[in-house]
Amino acid sequence: MTLPPIPDSLDAIDSMVIAEFDADGELIYANAGMRRLTVDNTSHPWHVFAEPLLTTFTLPRRGTAVLFEGHLTVNGPGDRISALRGCIEASPTRLRVVAGYDMEAALGATDTLMDLNQALIDAQRALARSHHELARREETIRQLSLTDTLTGIANRRALDAHTEEALARCARNGEVLWLFMIDVDHFKAVNDTFGHAVGDQVLTAFASQLRDCLRQGDFIARLGGEEFVILVPNASREAVAAFAERLRRAIAAGIHPDVGRVTASLGVAGSCPGERADALFARADAALYRAKSGGRNRVEIAAAPDGLV
Repeated sequence: MTLPPIPDSLDAIDSMVIAEFDADGELIYANAGMRRLTVDNTSHPWHVFAEPLLTTFTLPRRGTAVLFEGHLTVNGPGDRISALRGCIEASPTRLRVVAGYDMEAALGATDTLMDLNQALIDAQRALARSHHELARREETIRQLSLTDTLTGIANRRALDAHTEEALARCARNGEVLWLFMIDVDHFKAVNDTFGHAVGDQVLTAFASQLRDCLRQGDFIARLGGEEFVILVPNASREAVAAFAERLRRAIAAGIHPDVGRVTASLGVAGSCPGERADALFARADAALYRAKSGGRNRVEIAAAPDGLV
């Protein structure tokens, strides 16, 4: 903590003596009253103060301290000696003398200044807390805007952004990005037979099953309705085929308490050099259509147009 700044309004007042010295005893501030006392004084400014002698005080090692309060004797122009009332306060780097003929007002102003300084510190801390809370809430809102409210996984908006980023990253690294489109089989019948509440339960459980099967670095999102997407970077076609089959079997092995056995169809496509996201989605969607047309509960993997995948 340092000494509070001296108000500009006190600089021109010659009925008060305000002086500030650094740790080496050099005068670094003098108001009009102090300047009047030193105008004809050729000795060190310390010697303006005859009693008590400033050389008898030691600066505090930390914080601030009031070293003296009471009557001060000062040497003025023409060997005139004046008796003032004031205080001497200090920080580790400064010593300040504030004295005058009416010190009650000055001391009150100093107290007010210190109170205002503390209020400013408190306000700054409160503002910092508010900024932190605002940033936290903004991040929460951002996350909510990217999350599917039913299943808790990423939504279409997050999927679009992540797909573009993943495609660019895989292109830089010379890798393939695999896109899985997964559709719950006969989901309309589930809603029509058991109601939308049960349908929502099926979708939530389905999303959890998919999420539990992911590798580190894989990404899952709900595309909409009963359609889900998984992005798998940097994998071989053989590994992707095995992974897709494990997903299909894991889904089919689950039994919903109301619906019973739920299955899914999967369409998979791997990115080609320079391929856009919409083209990759279209090829995965076409593969999904073939899986559903072929009897559902199947996996179909798309061939690349140029035969590279």
